[in-house]
Amino acid sequence: MSCSNEIQTNSGLFRHDLAVIEFTRPLRDLCSVAVVLTSALLVGCGDKTPPPPVTAPTAPSTVQSGTTPDGTSAERPSTSPDNAPGSSHRQNERWTDANGVEYLGNVPLDVFFDQPYAIASDITPLNGAAATNGGTPPVTTPMSDDLPPSTTANDDTPAVVESGGQSWDEMIPMDVIDEEIKSIRNFLTQSLQSVGSYNSSMLMIPPNAAAVAVLSGIVMQHPEDISWKEDAAYIRDLAKKMNESTLMRGKKDQSRLLQLFENMADTLNRSRPADLEEPAADDDFATVAEMRYVMMRMEQAERKLKTEVNESGFAAGKDMIKHESAILGTMARVIALEEYGYSPDEEYDGYAQRIVQGARAAINAAEGGDFSTYELSLSKVSTACQECHAAYKNN
Repeated sequence: MSCSNEIQTNSGLFRHDLAVIEFTRPLRDLCSVAVVLTSALLVGCGDKTPPPPVTAPTAPSTVQSGTTPDGTSAERPSTSPDNAPGSSHRQNERWTDANGVEYLGNVPLDVFFDQPYAIASDITPLNGAAATNGGTPPVTTPMSDDLPPSTTANDDTPAVVESGGQSWDEMIPMDVIDEEIKSIRNFLTQSLQSVGSYNSSMLMIPPNAAAVAVLSGIVMQHPEDISWKEDAAYIRDLAKKMNESTLMRGKKDQSRLLQLFENMADTLNRSRPADLEEPAADDDFATVAEMRYVMMRMEQAERKLKTEVNESGFAAGKDMIKHESAILGTMARVIALEEYGYSPDEEYDGYAQRIVQGARAAINAAEGGDFSTYELSLSKVSTACQECHAAYKNN
């Protein structure tokens, strides 16, 4: 009997609990509905929407007409303020937006020429200069990257083809060479005047001597003229001899270099000493200028372009930018010549071309007063140098 009562009691309690659950369930459902309605009302009140998540840029709403690299017209998606390039990207970060456009920081990578040699060979007048056909710039056809140009635009006068498909005057004007030689001459005058000054500047002498050797070799092939052009081979040979052995501190090397430099200065002044040795006729760039010293001059140019120019002084530094960029691009083209032993190599040549492109873009940015593009051009140069060193420096 007690057993039956216990079962009955437990059963009654169980039924009671079910009743409570069934009674409270509608209340719980009603509270859930109230919460949902309250949230909806709160969202609807006011004029602000929650901030969008920081993700990939949203799809553009409009398109702009543009031009593809091959010259055909195309429509290109535009960016809205919400997906403006660079809003959440670092300056040197390379990324691709939702439309497939590649950026470095907030600048599209297509600001750089895909075919810099073809661009450099374009003879279209710049800065609004009048063209020969009634003021309309002539239409030129880009040259193939696979075949170096053999003639000028009118196909009548042969072009001077040097430097991997570009004539030296397209790479570096003669006035830039003249300015660089004068600057190095002033440096050597101060550095070699005493043993003390030589010892303190000894490490900077080899890249400067290599630069003289390279530029003298270019002068020998350059279509423009300079006062010492007929003696350029002698100047190149003297610069070569300055780097014939590793420099040591002290009087011995200081005296040796001073004698070579004095002969060089006399030759530049059109007073070449009669007892100078005849230069070797078969010397090439790699023979007269060791690659590591040429690259040191490139590094000097890159560092100067980065550290001595800011946005506020960009316009004032225009001449320096054009000079150092021309030197940087020219030296990059020189070390890509076959005599240095790395070219032809598609990967290596690609790195050299990117440095030439970046240097050319820096010059164009200085001409146009575009500091953002200038910064991007230097990033392009730095990236190419770093990747090239990683691939070839220890090989």
